[in-house]
Amino acid sequence: MSIDQSVAQLLQIEQQVRRCETSTDLSFIMVNMTRTLVPYQQAMFLSGNELEKLKLKAVSDLSLVDRSTPFSAWLEQVSAFVSASKIGVKAHTIDTKSWPAELLNDLSEFSPPYMLWLPLLIPAKPTQRVGVLLLAKSEPWTEKEIGLLQHLASSYAHAMQLFTQRSGWRAWLSGLNSKKVRLGALIAIVLLGLVPVRLTVLAPAEIIAKESLLVTSAIAGAVREVLVKPGDQVVIDQPLVQMDRTEFQGAFDVAQRELERTQAELRTAEQAGYVDRRKKSELAELESQVELKTIERDYLKTKLSQTQILAKKSGIAILDDPEKWKGRPVVVGERILSIADPSKVQLQIMLPVADAISLTNGNDVTFYLDTDPLNPIPFSLDYSSFEPSLTPDQVIAYRIVADIQHEALPPRIGLRGTAKLYGEKVSLAYYLLRRPITFVRQHLGI
Repeated sequence: MSIDQSVAQLLQIEQQVRRCETSTDLSFIMVNMTRTLVPYQQAMFLSGNELEKLKLKAVSDLSLVDRSTPFSAWLEQVSAFVSASKIGVKAHTIDTKSWPAELLNDLSEFSPPYMLWLPLLIPAKPTQRVGVLLLAKSEPWTEKEIGLLQHLASSYAHAMQLFTQRSGWRAWLSGLNSKKVRLGALIAIVLLGLVPVRLTVLAPAEIIAKESLLVTSAIAGAVREVLVKPGDQVVIDQPLVQMDRTEFQGAFDVAQRELERTQAELRTAEQAGYVDRRKKSELAELESQVELKTIERDYLKTKLSQTQILAKKSGIAILDDPEKWKGRPVVVGERILSIADPSKVQLQIMLPVADAISLTNGNDVTFYLDTDPLNPIPFSLDYSSFEPSLTPDQVIAYRIVADIQHEALPPRIGLRGTAKLYGEKVSLAYYLLRRPITFVRQHLGI
């Protein structure tokens, strides 16, 4: 082919390249139309920059490429071997003598012997490539052919660069920038904002006893010893707490001695009354003193018996560390522990004021135990406090109590976790913007 014909054919190929709409069209021209400028038996295009692994995209005389075939696997291994060499960034004829034996053994089966490595380098950035064009034929390559192909490779690289940029994230962003997409996205957001959803909120919760019996002190004194441990099973009339008896025992002994002395005086007066009528006048007064001393003795005896607190129902003992109660003074009616039925439990929820939502009796509550979060327990809301109070964590919160549903097994009293409370249905927009709206209202007074 003369020089004029080569130039004309080169211009024709470049004109066809400019008409390409996709990278697939350009790949087809590279592997099939290039032979109108330089004859060859086989052409392959592999995509990938200088940092990526080359992947087979197009083969001459084939409409589709299957990368799972032995030929594709062999060709990608060859491209990886040549690309890793020092001259992999330049156009050159491949010296197959330096190949490993596993690649060289399949050369005669998959390709003609003379192969040309033609990297597609971006003209404005000669160190960056968009792929490699691999050509093979049964005769050696000439300098003229290599020069024409290098010029054509520059045009291919420039065109492929544009398709590569369009197919990246920039093309995706530019597509989002269109008016139709923006309008569609706005309509979709508005419609999604109107979707009704159930308003929910999370709050810390704890399993507490339902209808528990409070064990209180009937006397003012000091606790000597708590006779049960947390979680112990107790029965009716079982001793629970032993109060200090010293003060009451001393007072009872004194009252008993005073009663015995008064009774002795009464007997003496009764015997003397038979011979001395004046002694009979003292009998009424002594009888009154005996009756009063008896009442005092019985009162102290009752107080002495109250130093040991007995269980009035069966259940489990609920209290803190028993050692903390030793020597601790208590007043009348002060709670020491409680007795509860382990089958009757409730859920106590402390809902912070900042997260408060509208709740009504019977609303669903789901409790996730810290010890078993994958098995939630269903509850139903029983009641909520009218006014918030300060929790031990120094958080102002409403106290909410929920009853366990009948089909659920009651968990152990004292377990903690997180409760999910379900309120009324609201729009998705309000659900997402509720916290920001509350923050703005609280801080700006709107």
